[in-house]
Amino acid sequence: MHSHHQLVSTPPPACTIAIVEDEPVLRDEMAFQLRHLGFAVETFEGAASFYRYLAVWPRTIAVLDIGLAGEDGLSVCRYLRTHDSDMGIVFLTARGQRDDRLTGLSAGADAYLTKPVDMDELVLILKRLALRFKAAPVLGHEPVATTGAPWRVEPSLGFMTAPNGVRIRLTVSEAQLWHLFSSKAGAVCNQAEMALALGLHPEEFNKHRAEVIVSRLRSKVERAAGVSLPLQAVRGVGYALQL
Repeated sequence: MHSHHQLVSTPPPACTIAIVEDEPVLRDEMAFQLRHLGFAVETFEGAASFYRYLAVWPRTIAVLDIGLAGEDGLSVCRYLRTHDSDMGIVFLTARGQRDDRLTGLSAGADAYLTKPVDMDELVLILKRLALRFKAAPVLGHEPVATTGAPWRVEPSLGFMTAPNGVRIRLTVSEAQLWHLFSSKAGAVCNQAEMALALGLHPEEFNKHRAEVIVSRLRSKVERAAGVSLPLQAVRGVGYALQL
């Protein structure tokens, strides 16, 4: 975790732009132009490496190539939308047909651009999507002692409150898991319980999905409130909230 002194001198970017594109020349050219314009940019050739990055840096706008090898952009977009209804998602595609465009937008994308990309248009879209992060604090708080103060949950409103009084907005999935963890504080929540909390049948449950949600929740709490979530991973079983 960054120290407070580092934050004063070099504040982290409000968000990063993640370019998920399997064509290296196009990917590098877009990254170069966006960095030149002042954006913080990360590049990925496929979904797997992008998901790993997202687990620790959720403040990201995704620029997705629909025709990715492996898991395609439409699938990635639908997966992201199950975790975060607000995340900025822009599709890039060589296909300009109306049906493709409608499919892309119905999957949850905020915008849809055809290649070759008009950089001026992309920049305007990214600036608009970046405004979603303006209201959210970025580690603007001193770390504080948590002893004796409660962690509170407001599942119906989609917020949790840290012991220092900072309210943190949760995605639907984060709120579902946080409500489970807090209702069983001190006890281990197993994978079947997490599946049910997320509205899934235990046999459909993907352990990696829970790990991603928990990892993003930890990062979100540290960035917003400057404190660590007292959630302990119990290897091979699940998680326990230690209050």
